[in-house]
Amino acid sequence: MISWNAKQYGKFSPLIYDYLTDETKTRSYFDEFPTSSNLIQQSKRKLEQYKHRQITQKALENQLSTLDLSEKQKEHLEKFKLENSVTITTGHQLNLLSGPLYFFYKIIQVVKCCDEMNQKHPEFNFIPIFWMATEDHDFEEINHFYFKGKKISWDREAKGAVGRFNLDGIDKVFEEFFTYLPDSTNAKSLKNIIQNAYLNSSNLTEATTKLVQQLFGHLGLLMIDGDDKELKKLMIPAFEEDLLQNTAFQTVNQTNQNLTDSGYGIQVHPREINLFYLGEGSIRERIVLLNGEYHVLNSDYRFSQKEILEELHTYPEKFSPNVLLRPLYQETILPNVAYIGGAGECAYWLQLKDFFESQNILYPLVVVRNSLLLLSNQQKSKLEKLGIDYKELFLPFHQLLNQNIGQNSKVEVPFEEYESQLMQIFDELEKAATQTDVSFSKMVNAQRKRQLDGFEKLKKRLIKAEKRQQSERVGRISQIYSEIFPSENLQERVDNFSAFYLEYHPDLIDEIYRDIQPLEFRFTIKSWV
Repeated sequence: MISWNAKQYGKFSPLIYDYLTDETKTRSYFDEFPTSSNLIQQSKRKLEQYKHRQITQKALENQLSTLDLSEKQKEHLEKFKLENSVTITTGHQLNLLSGPLYFFYKIIQVVKCCDEMNQKHPEFNFIPIFWMATEDHDFEEINHFYFKGKKISWDREAKGAVGRFNLDGIDKVFEEFFTYLPDSTNAKSLKNIIQNAYLNSSNLTEATTKLVQQLFGHLGLLMIDGDDKELKKLMIPAFEEDLLQNTAFQTVNQTNQNLTDSGYGIQVHPREINLFYLGEGSIRERIVLLNGEYHVLNSDYRFSQKEILEELHTYPEKFSPNVLLRPLYQETILPNVAYIGGAGECAYWLQLKDFFESQNILYPLVVVRNSLLLLSNQQKSKLEKLGIDYKELFLPFHQLLNQNIGQNSKVEVPFEEYESQLMQIFDELEKAATQTDVSFSKMVNAQRKRQLDGFEKLKKRLIKAEKRQQSERVGRISQIYSEIFPSENLQERVDNFSAFYLEYHPDLIDEIYRDIQPLEFRFTIKSWV
């Protein structure tokens, strides 16, 4: 195993890199950096402000009532009632069979963070929460997963909030997937998980809840669905303000301008109204104000100001927050002290501090999730035979290949030594030239560049020849690289957990848990011994 911190990894956007390395110019975009001591202070502040415990606890009980909860889940659900209980949260879309691997990393990091804080600070109860993005409507992002390079897709007509989708055709998807599975104990266990989740549920929210329950329930994780009338009642004042005053639009736009002036990119842009309307016939469409009337795009819904406010107060469940209002929703209904998310998520959280202040809601600590690269025993063996060190895996592919070919070449040409000698010669010529004639100095530098360019061509020609000589090695390196970085992406952004479950269950979750660092970004490459 090997791991990098943020500076060593260095593959973030400038904003997240500066945030993780605590650059002073990012300080205005968050309150406190995530540390154990700051979590305690955040808990004290949140508990002074939080006022929706009873309603949220009842909603959690109702939502989880059909599940066979583990003892740890029951304990956390009971502790949620207590005045010294806070939450640490992550969230995700309802990807088919959890989607990419980082789904696992986010959840396990939340669980481990709570476990460590509970152990060190028993004066508080830290409860891990998974927020399910049931109201998201981008079906194309969630309707597939990748298993050993194969794309398994659920193709169907799709409109509206994905959590409400029925599961028509899902049985055919998993029938196909099951044909790829071996006849093994772990494969049978995986099939049971899928059957219990997807083949015994009425909609995608229920199926995903059951999937998460089977995978992480024993860790005490509680799942919450924001598509809930009682919870949305708590957001009526904030939704009303968004409809009438466009506060999010104004404050986040100002923050975005500040970010741009500081040289940072913008993750999300606010709209004047940051709400969708959930209508009949699977409608989830944006609300816009046109000529004094509220329109629901791509529908016949029209409201006067009085009518839309009446609709909001009577049917709050029909109003759905977008990516900017959802964090406010979460922090309003939960006693939450920290959010753990990917770099992209954390980037848009850093756009929201001033907006949270305008709503008198405490801004949480923002934690960038850990990343892992999981190597099978076979992949580890291949890398060892090729002489590739884990540290070399994050070199650009052509650099990794050239370096490895050069290290295994039978022809040793000390290019660096020769280049150093050549530079020394031209340095001496230039020194003499400056004492004689300016034009001669320019000629020396032009010749220096010509010779160095020639040296570079020689090196490339030699590497090209070596690649022909070592074509088998080139093929093996290309193959292992494509396995580890599918489609030149990080493994965690493409591969599904299922292939690793087949090989490493029941140790998969425990192994990931062991290597996660809850409050410190790490990129870890690990293999099983």
